[in-house]
Amino acid sequence: MMHISTNKYTAILCGLMISSIGCNNRRAASERARGDSYSSSESSHFEDESKEGGFEDGTWCASVTYYNPNTGTSGTYTLNVEVQDNELIKIYWGNGGWLDEDHFYAQDLDEDGYCSFTSDKGNSYTVTLSQEGGCGSTDEYRLRDEVEEDRADITCPKCGDSKYSVDDYCSSCERKMRDEEEERNNTCSECGAHEYGVRGGKCSSCKDDEDGYR
Repeated sequence: MMHISTNKYTAILCGLMISSIGCNNRRAASERARGDSYSSSESSHFEDESKEGGFEDGTWCASVTYYNPNTGTSGTYTLNVEVQDNELIKIYWGNGGWLDEDHFYAQDLDEDGYCSFTSDKGNSYTVTLSQEGGCGSTDEYRLRDEVEEDRADITCPKCGDSKYSVDDYCSSCERKMRDEEEERNNTCSECGAHEYGVRGGKCSSCKDDEDGYR
């Protein structure tokens, strides 16, 4: 029977332990590598899906609903719009006009190509993309005309400031006109003296002077 010394037995055990540890480390490294590869592949897959879910940059045909809370004007129009980085950045209407980022913040489009916003003038818009490449025909001039009519309805013809559409003039001009009318009603037409209730006629002094000449 073979006899193994204590020192040799100890050396063999150490060798087996080191070999086992090395195998375990290599197995763990291999699993981590496979996990990293899967994670990278999965991330790339999601990125591709995200790109596929967006809308191409350029001109699109869209259905646009316009609402002016000051006048109550509301309508839906077929218009060309501009898309960039999956955001609505511009709405076109007739005569070279447009609504862009000077009038509203660029709007994220949802998966259906929809967004809504309020412009710097307080008007509400909802937009839904319908066709890439633009519209064959649009309602640009109809919307432009209605926007111009709304603007006229809420613009004071005397000073150009904003007014309620039901008013003839803005509140500042109406107050000024009332003051001017009151001043005329209380100012003597003969000498310019102020007297309440003369209503464009002669004040008491002028009437007395007139009676004295008779």
